[in-house]
Amino acid sequence: MTNNILLLFSDVFPCWDAETVSLAGENPETLGALEDDGYISRLGEGYVLTRKGIDEREITARENFVPVRKITITLRDSDTANHNLEINRMTQLLDRAFMTDWGIKEFTVNERFPLVPLLNDDEYFSVDGTAKALWPENDYVRSFMAEFPDKGYEARKLPAPGQFALDSWVKNHNVPCGNFTVDFVLRHHHDFEHYRQLYTPEGDIFGFVNACLFFAHKVSESPEELLPLIGKIHLLFTLQRRIYIPGWFDMDSEEQEPMKLLTLVTDTDSELKTLTENLRAFGNELVDPARPMYIIGTSIEHLRTQETKRMFYDWFAEETVKILRPDIQDYD
Repeated sequence: MTNNILLLFSDVFPCWDAETVSLAGENPETLGALEDDGYISRLGEGYVLTRKGIDEREITARENFVPVRKITITLRDSDTANHNLEINRMTQLLDRAFMTDWGIKEFTVNERFPLVPLLNDDEYFSVDGTAKALWPENDYVRSFMAEFPDKGYEARKLPAPGQFALDSWVKNHNVPCGNFTVDFVLRHHHDFEHYRQLYTPEGDIFGFVNACLFFAHKVSESPEELLPLIGKIHLLFTLQRRIYIPGWFDMDSEEQEPMKLLTLVTDTDSELKTLTENLRAFGNELVDPARPMYIIGTSIEHLRTQETKRMFYDWFAEETVKILRPDIQDYD
């Protein structure tokens, strides 16, 4: 039924176009009929639900016994609609980029993470030809490191400090706190049936244990403007290593190292080439203080044409640009 396409619209994906509808397995030619019937309307480069469309979506869901969340967000400006459409497109393309044998892919869109301490954007890195990490020398960060020194494999033997200890330190030192949002987060659980039977520490409230972490960001800014995001991810990882799951973040239950990837997605291969050159010129300080972390890249142009890989690791090895890596520098 034509109206089934209305079920694609949600607060997570409020904007669709012909390509994203097709990637989701529906017929994009029906968008015209839905627009003619007043269920959707043009906004920016895509379509959003009208009030009539929101009502019809609920009717369609009931008739097809499909559970859906109510629409609570209404887009009103083209820039916001276009941004949401680009995140939608990136998500659909990344999801089809690889399958996963014996595992599961668990992804979120626009996931919000708490950040302690929250620094000013210019306090994460400085750039003078190359990049220098400033955040490890920040007074709040130094205090945090001193208060919570236990990390690494041996920290598994100790009780994790947890949220209560973090909150006490924040209160005692008047530490600035906040949040930051990541466009796309994938927790890739390899050999899920095996790992689900193994121990998971109570502090794993973010679901990071026994998962490869894949953070993706749709690039629309200059390389310098990416530095606060990279710094915030470093701090998020530091919180995992010292507060929530010390000893478990960098080693899984079978004592293997799960991968941590920041994936930067440009529109074109040409843009990716330029971004790669600029970030490599900044140097490995961007991945150093909170190793291990890879910064890799792909493009919408490449994702559209690449073969779907059977495994996550095949995709990483064969279809991405290793912009900065913590092990060896084998850049072309």
